Amino acid sequence: MRRPRTLYAALLAMRVLLALSPSYIHPDEFFQAPEVAASDILGVDGVRTWEFTGADPIRSIVPIYGYSGTPFILLRAVCAVLRLTGLMKADAAQQPSTLAVFWAQRLFMACVSLVVDWCVCRVIARRYPGARMLPTVLVLASSHCLMVFHTRPFGNAAASVLLALGFDLVSQIECALAQQQRPPPLLRLRQPFCLLAAVGVVGVFSHVTFAPFFLPLALVAGTMVVFSACRGTVTVAHALVTLALGTGCAALTALGLVLADSVYYGTLRYDSRAVFGVAGTLTCTVVNNLRYNSDAANLAAHGLHARYMHLAVSMPLLFGPLYLLAVAKLWASVKRISRCFCTSTATTSANPSSSSSSSASPRSNGSVCEAVDFTMLSACLSVVVGVLALSLARHQEPRFLLPALPGIILFTWRWHRLLPAYFWQLWAVYNLAVAGIFGGVHQAGVVPVVKYLADTSVARELGCVPLNLPSGGDNVVCAHTANGRGSASDDSLALAFPRLKTNVLLYATYLAPRHLLVQNRHHRQLQARVAMTDLVSMDGGQVQAVLRASVLVRCPADTAADAQRMVFARSSSSSSSPSTQDATTRREAAEYERTLLVVPASTDLSSLLPANHSSSPSPFELQLLYSHAPHVNFDHIQTVLNGPFSAARLDVYLVCGG
Repeated sequence: MRRPRTLYAALLAMRVLLALSPSYIHPDEFFQAPEVAASDILGVDGVRTWEFTGADPIRSIVPIYGYSGTPFILLRAVCAVLRLTGLMKADAAQQPSTLAVFWAQRLFMACVSLVVDWCVCRVIARRYPGARMLPTVLVLASSHCLMVFHTRPFGNAAASVLLALGFDLVSQIECALAQQQRPPPLLRLRQPFCLLAAVGVVGVFSHVTFAPFFLPLALVAGTMVVFSACRGTVTVAHALVTLALGTGCAALTALGLVLADSVYYGTLRYDSRAVFGVAGTLTCTVVNNLRYNSDAANLAAHGLHARYMHLAVSMPLLFGPLYLLAVAKLWASVKRISRCFCTSTATTSANPSSSSSSSASPRSNGSVCEAVDFTMLSACLSVVVGVLALSLARHQEPRFLLPALPGIILFTWRWHRLLPAYFWQLWAVYNLAVAGIFGGVHQAGVVPVVKYLADTSVARELGCVPLNLPSGGDNVVCAHTANGRGSASDDSLALAFPRLKTNVLLYATYLAPRHLLVQNRHHRQLQARVAMTDLVSMDGGQVQAVLRASVLVRCPADTAADAQRMVFARSSSSSSSPSTQDATTRREAAEYERTLLVVPASTDLSSLLPANHSSSPSPFELQLLYSHAPHVNFDHIQTVLNGPFSAARLDVYLVCGG
């Protein structure tokens, strides 16, 4: 027993390590929740996408605050305690570090993912006391779907956790109705039924794709109550009250979420002159989401896929050999049900008088016809209905199927202890490979680059001195120093507070999460800040034109020696100071800028640089400042495979002139 427990502990440790990895699966990992939550709670710059800023927002804020805002609230509390104890500067404006913000959300999601383990174990132990569930626990814990995707702040991962809670509640309802006590304790029945209704509503508001996965759970739970009333296990009145309470809880939960969203998005506001003290309209993000996704033009903007993609690509990608096991288990279940039905029909036709006794004993036809396990039935239907329903949509992404994980584990759990050795070998190799790709190297340079920018280019105060150039250019050189002043030979030349901006251009890589820069939304509190621009869908010529129009600084003679000394050029948009002011005053009143280009090493830089003519100098150059490896970009996978050590990097270049 010690060895399996050690293996499970190792898998949990691996889950934490993959959570702390800077790998980056999809932009929605940051831009559908953490950007908004961090901006609201930590007061940092964040991007609000069209999903939040349109006239009809489609994202509910309450679930986002639940799975993405909670770690930021806890982080603020920790920072407050550290300030009180003197372990952190007593400055309320000081933000936590990039790594603290990044790891807080990842570790929180890793902890939340344990709810899936807990619920699966509870369901099996409750329905089958004494069952050997260790193989199921190991299959679940070793799944890359849980170790990688569920440790990212995806709305689909949160929906998967809620669905696991739903299965636990369904099993509670089934056990309450199956008790020998007649009638069963009503609290044990109504409490999980009401909680199930509330969980379903929260899940739908968390991500609309949760609905088809949850629908079978709601139908099975309602069917169990109705069947119990028909068999006399509970009275009809008690059954109706239970169904009414569940419906009421769902309605109240939905109303609360709608009111919270309406207040958050500003469509509902306090007005003392109104009849009920409020004025405006209600915002139902679920309705807005369905309306948006029902428009084929909107789906086309996000990409259209074949309707068989989920069955042929997404399910094998997420579950690998377990998908084949689930298909085999489904086929075996269909054949068993067919044999049971045929046997029951033949027996009833041959001896009609035995029909009543057969119905009273569901196992009377042998091991083929066993009593219905409603919890496992709901797990099977959840996977089948959820996958088939989402396959009807033309826009499909593998992470939409994350809620299928608890259902597919529960549905196949009986077969896990019968699996041959080659299945475990194939399962281990597949999950290690996929976890290594998506949890280790995929777009893994973006977050470290953002950390580099936050460490070097975001500051409340920098030491800057004028840089006298032979060409007469108006440049300043700035550096982080212990006393906050520049390293000038004459302190009288140091500038007080010139405004510094680093323009970062990102090309051929994923969008960079702005909230990890942890720069205050009030730019006046920062002397140095970063502005990011994503060069999405641009070709080499268009990027070259953007680089030509950028603010150019003097190229440092020795990049390694000037790594901690940043050169900025005066912005062309700065208002010119009166001629009566001296040079130092003009410098302090102006804004200075520099331009950085972030691009994967697998990109051909020759397409971004101007043609080299010996008769005229190049208008700009690219000088490498920082590089992070590994960073795998699937758009250039062939280049990465041809030179993994040289091409699997993300580089930061200074755009400069002679």
